[in-house]
Amino acid sequence: MPTWKLKTENELLFYHLCSGCNENSAEALIKAGWSKIRDGEPVSCNECTRKCALTSKGLWGDEDEIRYEECKICPDYEVCPLKGRYYC
Repeated sequence: MPTWKLKTENELLFYHLCSGCNENSAEALIKAGWSKIRDGEPVSCNECTRKCALTSKGLWGDEDEIRYEECKICPDYEVCPLKGRYYC
């Protein structure tokens, strides 16, 4: 998973991105002092999760039909690896 690390005075931060978000954000992260420590696909991308309607509306615990209907109207549905489904 593209994983980035930033050490501050008080904490150690990690940021996980999918390959698409990594391509969009890598330059800005480097400029901000982040270091890339790992490649590959994550279980969950911090950027995609932030934009996900299921997450923002708290629908992950709802029935399949509700999740799938919400996902179908998402503009990022085609590129989403989850499409409302749970993966371990």
